[in-house]
Amino acid sequence: MKKKVGTILEEELLYKAKQVALLQKQSLSQLLEDALKIYLLYIEKNKMKRQKNISQSTHGTMKIPRTVLKNIMEDEGIYDT
Repeated sequence: MKKKVGTILEEELLYKAKQVALLQKQSLSQLLEDALKIYLLYIEKNKMKRQKNISQSTHGTMKIPRTVLKNIMEDEGIYDT
């Protein structure tokens, strides 16, 4: 189901969009709908690319020297329950 939307655009942008719609023999409404669909697909695709696994997203969050971290990890009993 389609819904009517009202918006404000820069005059030059609207003029160019109308020109393209005319050249493509489609309505301005259809041109804007197609453009929005393409934009939203682009955003979704890039959002998935940016998602990282937990090790990538937390890499570098501990601001301690590597030697200190290594000593902590090698301490006996640290992981005993």
